[in-house]
Amino acid sequence: MPQAPRDFAPGIHHAWVNATGKEAYYVDDVDRVAWIRQLVRVVDRYGWTCIAFCQVTTHVHLIVETPDFSLPLGMKQLNLAYSRHFNERHARTGQFVRRRYGNRRIVSGSDLLGTYAYVVLNAVEAGLCPRPEDWRWSSYATTLGIANDFPFVDASRVLAEAGGADRLREFVLARLESRLSASDMSGV
Repeated sequence: MPQAPRDFAPGIHHAWVNATGKEAYYVDDVDRVAWIRQLVRVVDRYGWTCIAFCQVTTHVHLIVETPDFSLPLGMKQLNLAYSRHFNERHARTGQFVRRRYGNRRIVSGSDLLGTYAYVVLNAVEAGLCPRPEDWRWSSYATTLGIANDFPFVDASRVLAEAGGADRLREFVLARLESRLSASDMSGV
């Protein structure tokens, strides 16, 4: 069955990529840095704005703003370059990503905030850290001004929509608390 056509017109997109099966997308920090270097190349080449990203063990989430129809080209370049790195480094062959990248257009300011919270909370939900700002491999701490690890990230649209870094932190923490209480209730 053919895959549905994608919406890759200019705008803000949430994109994600998963490793094949239950394999790791990142084995260690060397892999994580290699992916970030490729991301920076793609952002520079296509004139994208990287709003956020979060790397977890089996997949990655990304929020980017594209000025044109370059999302498929940039994601292909990013996935191909990183897949080659991963396969060479880990002496593996064959398909590395589960399927083509996923993407969804972000259609409003509230959608941007909700998607942003979803992306940065991935590491907490995966059990990699207790708070999203503790995860080294997410742009969240840079956005809040706690760290300056990823200067290529421009989250000014998210910060403006939230009303500043403190309000953004409150919003993300409220989303985390609501997810935690929903998971507590599911066991009742």
